[in-house]
Amino acid sequence: MKNFRNILILTLILDLVQSIPLFLAMSGGEMKEMMIADMGIEGLAQNAGAIAILDTMLFVFAFIMAGYLASTIYAMRLKELSSLKTATFLLGILHLAWTLPDFISLITGSSAHPPIPLMIVSLLPIIGLFYVAKNGELKTSV
Repeated sequence: MKNFRNILILTLILDLVQSIPLFLAMSGGEMKEMMIADMGIEGLAQNAGAIAILDTMLFVFAFIMAGYLASTIYAMRLKELSSLKTATFLLGILHLAWTLPDFISLITGSSAHPPIPLMIVSLLPIIGLFYVAKNGELKTSV
């Protein structure tokens, strides 16, 4: 699977799936309540200032995720090998920086990380992006 397009489509799909909880939490309701409960901070749900900070954090994360999605879509339009390798390498770095805090939390024994199966799924785009950045080939038309 050395085709850039396949890896970028896989990355786009996994990013979309992983962003669903974020956008659901932004809309409030049960997903936001579950997120607050998972944080385990006593009195967070009753503190208006803390909820305002959480809303701002979700808003910022949503724009970061939208940037990832837009960057991945744009990278799929590139046609030159060197451009594709550079774009996938940079997307790999961004994805690694986004997920690394979760793995550090897991290693240090903190409970502030997503479930392990989701963490494994978050590694797939990183591995794929770094792989095609190194070994990717342009699909030739015959």
